[in-house]
Amino acid sequence: MNIMRFGDMLRQARTTAGLTQADLGDGVYSTHFVSLLERGLRQPTPDMVEHFAARLGMDAATLNWWVEQPAADDQPGLTTAMFAANYARDLRDDALAASEAEHAAGIAYEQRNAPAWWDMSLLQAQALIDLRRLEEAETVLLRLNTSSLMIPTSELRCVVLMRLSTVARGMGRLLEAIDLARESMEFAADLPLHAPTRLQAAFILIAALSVKGDLDEAWEIAASLNITEGASAVPSLLIARGAWAFGNVAFRRGEVQVGREQHDLAAKLLLPQADLEMWAGFHKASAAFKLQAGLVDDSVRESLRNAELGLGLVGTEETRLELALGQARLALLTADLDAVEKSLKQLVDQRDLLDFESETELEEILGLYYTARESPKQAAHHLSAAARLHSEAGADEKARELLDQIRGLSG
Repeated sequence: MNIMRFGDMLRQARTTAGLTQADLGDGVYSTHFVSLLERGLRQPTPDMVEHFAARLGMDAATLNWWVEQPAADDQPGLTTAMFAANYARDLRDDALAASEAEHAAGIAYEQRNAPAWWDMSLLQAQALIDLRRLEEAETVLLRLNTSSLMIPTSELRCVVLMRLSTVARGMGRLLEAIDLARESMEFAADLPLHAPTRLQAAFILIAALSVKGDLDEAWEIAASLNITEGASAVPSLLIARGAWAFGNVAFRRGEVQVGREQHDLAAKLLLPQADLEMWAGFHKASAAFKLQAGLVDDSVRESLRNAELGLGLVGTEETRLELALGQARLALLTADLDAVEKSLKQLVDQRDLLDFESETELEEILGLYYTARESPKQAAHHLSAAARLHSEAGADEKARELLDQIRGLSG
């Protein structure tokens, strides 16, 4: 039986090259998934073949000769592959979920099973977004948005555009992120007013506008959603998500009391037993927005503790680094400069894992840290870097604020 052929050859080539399974995966494919390939329990997609060939220093065509293609009517194989992808997602193993979903999507595409291909491609894209492998996620999403395999409904097109907007925002392309979010809202316009997809599209647009600095428009959209506690047509998690989004804008606008009220409502409705990942993510974000507004109180410390607890269970390296940004800002506001320095060292060493918003936050905190250390030249360097990143992304107002801070250093 030839099903083991690829796995045997891959293992032999890897050991000959002196690579471990982790070396072969190179952070793109987990060691568990490489092990499945080598044991003949998975067959690679063309993208995987290209990756492994590059790592092994081989011609991709040679490596591809080893692949045993699945039968076109291998429905049990597709079912098994989809189960493995969903199971990896449930385990919150994003690297494995991305690999398994890519494998399942490849089988579905060969079988022309459009719904399965769509579902697995979306799962792959979301896992890649969570891993901050944004360029790869964008490639998957663009393929979904242009493929003729399936004619998507307005709701499905809206979902893809929302994720593309999130990717663009994470990569610092704010004008594009806003355009994509507006387009997703257009596709969602025919959905019921409080339909989850329509509300999610609004949240994505609010976030993009807020990061760019278009706070008045973000405020108007958030207020127009009209989702309040006790609204019978809206699930409590969506009410919480709306309060979270509204509170974020309020803090950015300096409407601190409104921000507190909205985040208090979100904290009341979000429970760890209902969605631990969302609960931890909210508390991480709530602490960050309050700290950026200059607040240091018990609610900030409680949110940081909750985020640390939740992310210790379901977080990724990326989300834990984002939490470290909040902890560094708290230490900065409480003048614990040694603690700031410790957090910043970890963040600088792993800054390649940060998205646009976190990278600009890091540069700003570095600038404030060196200001506190009375090192104006280093402070100006980091504040200038943050201003440049904002300006290149289209957030001109924030760039001007940072440049004003730099001028204040020499005053």
